[in-house]
Amino acid sequence: MEQYRLLAECLLPARMLDWFDLKTVRVEKKGDTQVIHLYLDENEQKPDDGEDLRPNGFTRESVFHDFPIRGHEVLLHVRRRRWLDADGHNVMTECNLIQESTRCSTELADFLKEAFGDAPYNGPFV
Repeated sequence: MEQYRLLAECLLPARMLDWFDLKTVRVEKKGDTQVIHLYLDENEQKPDDGEDLRPNGFTRESVFHDFPIRGHEVLLHVRRRRWLDADGHNVMTECNLIQESTRCSTELADFLKEAFGDAPYNGPFV
């Protein structure tokens, strides 16, 4: 099992497996290529000072683009964990793996910005 975790660490954004558990991998045929779907759930690390927090399920799944793997589009399906504080308010951990105002991993957004500037992205990566 350790070899699969090592492989996942090589393919996913840096530190992704520190925050999320890889639950499922699905490959979908799309025209002449394939789309790799990686499903990740946030692990049970409570937010800082979260001693009085209790689990409250997950957020709805968010889907983000990541670097293509061998020419195949990669989509990260991410569910964030929610916690309830003593007052009944939802609390979530701070996690900066997805670039704000994009649907891309931070690493991919940085790469695209360096390669193409601030041009908008409107399509698949393959």
